[in-house]
Amino acid sequence: MTKVSKFASLTVLVGMTLTSSNAFAKEIKFDVNDPTGRDTVSFNSNAPIEVIIGHTNKVTGTITVDNSLDLSKQPLSAQFDVDLASIDTGIALRNEHMRDNFLETKKFPKATFKLKSIASGATVLKDKQKVHLEANGDFTVHGKTVQKKVPIDVTYFKMCPATDGKFKNCDIIQINSTFPVAFKDHDIKRPEVVFQKLADTVFVTVGASAHKEVTAAAKAPDKTAPKAPDKTAPKPPDKVAPKPPVKK
Repeated sequence: MTKVSKFASLTVLVGMTLTSSNAFAKEIKFDVNDPTGRDTVSFNSNAPIEVIIGHTNKVTGTITVDNSLDLSKQPLSAQFDVDLASIDTGIALRNEHMRDNFLETKKFPKATFKLKSIASGATVLKDKQKVHLEANGDFTVHGKTVQKKVPIDVTYFKMCPATDGKFKNCDIIQINSTFPVAFKDHDIKRPEVVFQKLADTVFVTVGASAHKEVTAAAKAPDKTAPKAPDKTAPKPPDKVAPKPPVKK
């Protein structure tokens, strides 16, 4: 085999390898991590004496889906974490009791939901179409994990105009969910003094946007050399000789 034919064969092999690698890049990742505080998690406790509402914007997470956005296909995974120490109920002393006496956030700083499967509603995500899902997952609070089925509304936004230019990148998965959490399921004890003020089951509401990960190529700055300034010397103004005075 000649050197030319060997080189041609090597080129074809490399091209096939690259094509094959691209073909196996079958997943898209979305991140929940909005520093401006648009993502929220809140809870509502409706006890006989008092209604308590708490919320936090410190929510992070990742969603991985098939590149066809088909939720019935693999890979499919999701995890969401909430910073429990940041929950605000509107009263500083109550926040302190919530952190120290109930949730024990120094020992158990996060609540986590990890998707295991979609029980119903799995379909292909389409632009601006809401999909209702029933998701099975592991829900962990206070160091205790329970299996939980959670209703989730998912809406995919592909184009920037659909988001009114509020986000830097266009591909977004909007997530909304409300589900009950019983303190006893997570070994969270309520002192008798607060039995009438704090319900034994609270309702948690989640509203978050997962943004498609920006690739390294998209993040790289434009290395095109800037255009050199025009160094052409400015043309001097015309020196018109003054007219001699008129002799009377």
